[in-house]
Amino acid sequence: MPFFLPPVPALPPGIDRSGKTAIVTGATQGIGLEISRQLLTCKVSNLVLAVRNLPKGEAVRQALLSEPAVKTANPNATIQVLKLDAENYESVQHFVSVFKAEFHDLHLLFANAGIGTAAKELASSGHEKNIQVNYLSNVLLTLALLPTLETTATKTGEPTRVTWTGSRGHKQSSLAGKPSSKKGEQVLKHLDTADALPMFTRYADSKLLCVLFQLELARHYGPDKVIVNSFCPGMVDTGMTDVLPIYLRVPVNAVKAIRARSPKKAAWIALNAAVVAGAETHGRLLGDMAVEEPWEWIKSEEGQRVQKMVWNETIGEMAGMVDLPVWDINGDGMPQ
Repeated sequence: MPFFLPPVPALPPGIDRSGKTAIVTGATQGIGLEISRQLLTCKVSNLVLAVRNLPKGEAVRQALLSEPAVKTANPNATIQVLKLDAENYESVQHFVSVFKAEFHDLHLLFANAGIGTAAKELASSGHEKNIQVNYLSNVLLTLALLPTLETTATKTGEPTRVTWTGSRGHKQSSLAGKPSSKKGEQVLKHLDTADALPMFTRYADSKLLCVLFQLELARHYGPDKVIVNSFCPGMVDTGMTDVLPIYLRVPVNAVKAIRARSPKKAAWIALNAAVVAGAETHGRLLGDMAVEEPWEWIKSEEGQRVQKMVWNETIGEMAGMVDLPVWDINGDGMPQ
């Protein structure tokens, strides 16, 4: 990707989400906050802010409702704050239970919450924390809400949407040609136990898992009811780099000052993936606003082997926590 990011076009006028219900995870700051703001100005009727910090989420709710643009465009909007801590499966499951008890429909799910830890940490599940937050909890959240998304699609006669925040940085993953991809070695176990991986590499590993899972998902689950995709907004001026040690934070922030996009433009990219783009994006990563061809390593024999391993390991773990769809065993993405 070039150092200077290309211009991003604004969303087409007239997007109207009246009568729709949307969930945004990681909604209190950065891209998630701006996605929430733009959904409201696009007249979404019910917005659920899925947040780790409830008081902060409530403050954001009040601030959004008081914004002149929101009050003008969507005076009857309903915003609800629900707790979701993507660092543990139990919180994801509790969030889904509470949401289903209060809402019958779901049209848009933005799985935006993400982290990049400065040092290796383990989540309560035993998984490396980047893998848990950026990948595994998104899988569980998506699968647990699929029945609601499917029912809503049947009612409306059009597909509902799930959009994850991805990254082109997945190409910096340690999995490509490294010992982690040895035959017989579990991918998730390797990433949980690998030591001495730099911060950016661990983040890239988590984002590669997202890409691999969605590509394989599209082989087993068609887009007729739910379109699942992800987007990379490029470098964005958010507080995510605040966790960096000072010797990294200073140069990274200097680069951000020169090339980073604003959260507003990043949210244009997010809403394009979730609202404007069509079924052709199912299972794919959009770089800015265009579908990107999978990285060459992913298309290689080794990449395809790892992709299937990631799918099998992930679905095996999810099977104990959520009712899984009846997957297309032929792998052509068409419903049986």
